[in-house]
Amino acid sequence: MSGLGEWDTDAPIYDVEATSMADVDEETDEPLGAPDIVGERVAAEIDGLDLAAIAGGLVAATVTSEIHRQVKREVAPIVTEAVKGVLTPERLDALRQVAAAAAEAELSPPGEPEVVEDDVPTLYYGSVDEFVREFICPVFRRNVGEEGRADYRWSARWWESAEAITRLEALWRAWEHLRMDPSTGISVWLRDHADHHLGVLMSATGPWARSKDTAGPHEPLPYEAPPAGLFPDVRDA
Repeated sequence: MSGLGEWDTDAPIYDVEATSMADVDEETDEPLGAPDIVGERVAAEIDGLDLAAIAGGLVAATVTSEIHRQVKREVAPIVTEAVKGVLTPERLDALRQVAAAAAEAELSPPGEPEVVEDDVPTLYYGSVDEFVREFICPVFRRNVGEEGRADYRWSARWWESAEAITRLEALWRAWEHLRMDPSTGISVWLRDHADHHLGVLMSATGPWARSKDTAGPHEPLPYEAPPAGLFPDVRDA
């Protein structure tokens, strides 16, 4: 239809009056021409279809479905039997244990990690006294002495200064930690710890400013043992 109340002039029109009595079904009084037109159109549509392609697609889908069904029917028992052979009682117990552990970990809140003593590195030096005696004094050799004779200060009785003990203890603990880094650990210790704390301790305004202990640039720094028991070996604790 081209508009409201108008007929589409392109649509085929069946003229009932022009139809003869011979074109009318005697039993139904229906014109015989109309079904013929529909039949012709259906036939034309069918003739335009690729029947071979349609048939081929249906056959392929049917064959594929049948193959899957038969494979599943034949293979499933084989797989089931193989799984039974592999899943021994021991393996089933192991799977149960893993599943139980996973469930426990999921349901239990995380706690503090358990510290295994074997994972804690052993201290190389047992005390700050040992660290000073065996590392600081022989390694950091300086020309130390009284004011006016040398730029650096040092005291063989370093343990008489609370500041000196604190800074040397910090140096020792930092060294024990950073020595475990095989790449840049010692470099970091020298830059961030040794250069700073030794610079303060050995300066003309540090805790040993009035010390008269001397040593040449190629000699170990002066050392005097502290009172017995002042710095016990913590490795024995």
